[in-house]
Amino acid sequence: MRILILLVTCTFLFTACKKFKIDGLDDLNNPKDSSHSNKVEFVHDCTGSYLRLDAKDYKICNYQDVQKYETGDVLMVSYDSIGNCANINPEQLTCKMAHMFEHNVHINKSELLYRPTKEIKITDQKMKVVKDCSGTYIQYENADYQVCNKELLAKYKDGDWILASFYTLNECTEKGDEVVCMLYHENKGWVKVYGIQ
Repeated sequence: MRILILLVTCTFLFTACKKFKIDGLDDLNNPKDSSHSNKVEFVHDCTGSYLRLDAKDYKICNYQDVQKYETGDVLMVSYDSIGNCANINPEQLTCKMAHMFEHNVHINKSELLYRPTKEIKITDQKMKVVKDCSGTYIQYENADYQVCNKELLAKYKDGDWILASFYTLNECTEKGDEVVCMLYHENKGWVKVYGIQ
């Protein structure tokens, strides 16, 4: 009787473990039910359109819904991870470039937060971090530029020197968390910094 109970228990445990393992694999390979909402960068080339988040790209299947955006635009998007794309962008047929990406996504809703201007783009230059109650700035060639994505400079103190790149923005729609500040800080406009060393 004890052997029979032991066999039934072992069979039950083995079946339960096996089912759990297979279910886990199914969730990893079929990300259908994973819905997300994030601030992302839009990237487009001849291979298609992508969302860039934390230095990883995700290919947009419903590319026709995002044709109004340009590379570098920062968006707030709601999207679902999906398996394969149902349609193919005609640009891909003649494209000889490869673009690595994590997986495919379907955009449910998108909103442009800000678009980089084409006026100024500075790459890999030494600049100083400037912080006061009015915000976070980078100083380049004796001119201050207010930083829109200031969270990237959170670990730096006022007066620190960094090697970085930036481009100017027409506007910054991100919410600021500074307290009410009576100080006016003269600057040459909004910038987005990247490639900080």
